[in-house]
Amino acid sequence: MDSHIVERYDDTAVNCLTGSYSILAGIAGRPVEEQAVFERGDGYLFQAGLDESGYPEYIFPVEEAGALGMTRSAFTVHKEPIDFEAPGAQLAALLERHRAVIVWVNTAHLNYADVYRDNAPYLHAVVVDGIADDHGHVNVHDSLVVDLKPFGCRALVTLDDLVGAASDRIRSEAHDAMGFFYAVSDDLATGTGASEDRDLGGVLTRQAERFFAEPRFREAIRRYQALCEECFAGPPERATHGARRLFHHASVLYAVPSLKLLARSLHAAGASEETLALHDATVRHWEAMGVLALRYEATSSPAVLKRITQRFDQLDEATVRLWESMAGRSA
Repeated sequence: MDSHIVERYDDTAVNCLTGSYSILAGIAGRPVEEQAVFERGDGYLFQAGLDESGYPEYIFPVEEAGALGMTRSAFTVHKEPIDFEAPGAQLAALLERHRAVIVWVNTAHLNYADVYRDNAPYLHAVVVDGIADDHGHVNVHDSLVVDLKPFGCRALVTLDDLVGAASDRIRSEAHDAMGFFYAVSDDLATGTGASEDRDLGGVLTRQAERFFAEPRFREAIRRYQALCEECFAGPPERATHGARRLFHHASVLYAVPSLKLLARSLHAAGASEETLALHDATVRHWEAMGVLALRYEATSSPAVLKRITQRFDQLDEATVRLWESMAGRSA
């Protein structure tokens, strides 16, 4: 049996890992929204680095935020090295114990979706929640397939495809978690933990204080700018691809989607009109950056590059003002 999609739907996660943790919590019997994972895991804080292909990326610390969000939701995260000598038996035992697991994969081996087969491979997290009696295939829940129109899906995946995807190592500065199965257990069910009180005002203030206290967050936009400018100064092919990656990070994958989730948190926390206006301005700057990135990809124009530099200046200022407002600081 070949790997293939069995159900496709429009609802997607903001991020593949936090979306997968939300799925695991639901399977465990105590749903935790992805928004809560971001809130409790300090997932609205971003850092900059290089992705799995050596291109600039602007991203929140995914593994750290996901695990912290689940811990503060009173779940224990279990991490078990994959036994590549007997993965089927190991996976069957884990599913018997935990009902579902997360695994980081190399998308080059996810043969159930054209977008994975036809584009450059990258790191991706999926949920496995079933395995055939003969261990020939597994049931996969993919919370975010980044196609022209993103979608989520359930798929049947051959065990060979899954093992190939999990064993073909790929890493970046932000991700180095391949080679493990991840599961969760509910601490409230066992009486061994308590969920963090969702005082959203305090939760968001905590993230704001971390923004100013930790240089990796406070200096993220400037570092991302420097990495992008270095990329644009390279060979034309690298510069063109770097511009496309800037568009994806700004508009499709990370900045704008996370900010839209933050908007829901801010409204739920009763944020001030000033904070909401600063948030909206930051979203507009990132959306404009995405448009500029596409223009630079198409033209390599020095005038467009100058506008990108100016937009980074505006983004840095807007981001600082937003976090100042969330922290209750005077601008």
